[in-house]
Amino acid sequence: MSTSRTYPQRLGDERGSALVIAMIAMSLMLMLGLATLAMTDTQTRQSGIERVRESSFNLAEGALQQQSFLLGGKGWPKLATDALPTECTLSSDPAVPTNVRCPTPSSLVTAAGTGAFDEHDYKTGAAWNTRVRDNTAANNQVYDAATVEARPRYDQNADGFIWVRSSATIGTKKRTIVALLKRDPIPIFFPKAVLVAGALEVGQGGQPRVITTDATTPPVLRCPAYGGQCADYEPARAKKDPQVFPDSVDYNPSYGNRVSDSTLQQLLDSGTTYTGCPSEAQAQGIVVIDLPNDAGVCKYTSNGVFNSATSPGIIIMKRGTLEFAGTAQFYGMLLHLNLGTPPRNALNGDPDCIQITGTNNIYGGIVIEGQCGAYIQGNARLTFSPNNLNFSVTGVAGLVQNTWRELPAS
Repeated sequence: MSTSRTYPQRLGDERGSALVIAMIAMSLMLMLGLATLAMTDTQTRQSGIERVRESSFNLAEGALQQQSFLLGGKGWPKLATDALPTECTLSSDPAVPTNVRCPTPSSLVTAAGTGAFDEHDYKTGAAWNTRVRDNTAANNQVYDAATVEARPRYDQNADGFIWVRSSATIGTKKRTIVALLKRDPIPIFFPKAVLVAGALEVGQGGQPRVITTDATTPPVLRCPAYGGQCADYEPARAKKDPQVFPDSVDYNPSYGNRVSDSTLQQLLDSGTTYTGCPSEAQAQGIVVIDLPNDAGVCKYTSNGVFNSATSPGIIIMKRGTLEFAGTAQFYGMLLHLNLGTPPRNALNGDPDCIQITGTNNIYGGIVIEGQCGAYIQGNARLTFSPNNLNFSVTGVAGLVQNTWRELPAS
């Protein structure tokens, strides 16, 4: 007997329908899986892009902080000779000495991908740069690239503010941030005096009040008594005021250094050091003269003005002779450290460390450490001005509030 089925019977047969359903379900699952995979892949790429952007931002911020740190203390660019390069970068030209005010590549990222930022993103293709520009009155809160980029690369206007721009690039992602830095001054305090030295000689000429001070702040000499090489000046006279007015000098052979080691170090760190004699234009503010030997002489013969009553300065002479021989006005302190080998001693007939001749006027004070002497000609004047002996040194360079911002990508 035949078992073949008729056409209507075959149409009603449901055998094999499970396979069709399974294939449809698998197709749907495959489509859902592919969609999920595509979405996951997109999110992974977006996460990678965001990670790279964050890494670029972190490097830019690190470069800004490093540049700010280097501009603190003695790193503040006060003069044209302190100007930073057009741009500090991770690449350095071996023919150009490293600028001490630029971040070192090892503190951030080097061209070889090494340095403080050593995660995976910084290993290849990372770059950074910083730019330092002076501010203007119109750009003291808002960064205007067209104006600021054309400004000098040091604090030309001497207002204690300067812009720093920092950029970092990883792959194609570049982040740029800017901030205005402020030079935070730290006041320093030490006992004020019109004159401290090993000895004093006032050139003869009969002029009264060559040294003028107050009754509580007489000159201090480390020699034992008036007369000879110790203190040669005309005291009270019948018809003229004495050359030291009031007529009082404190003789104290055991008197130590006037400026403490810690205060001196702050001044040295904050000052601009010259191994030769700075020009008159350079001899403003806190200046350190470090001549190679005690035979050197720095002599100023102009009629210029050194510093001002509102912004006094200090000339720190380590060794050699400092002489004012013109008609200048100096506001602040002349400090001689007497570090020659051996140190000078006025009682042995050594040359005086600081010599004021001509008709110069010193408004402030003179300090000579050790036994070296001071010479002041009869037509010159030393006037005790305690307000001109108030100084501050550079502390950290801090960010000015509300000036930090990120620039749009270019």
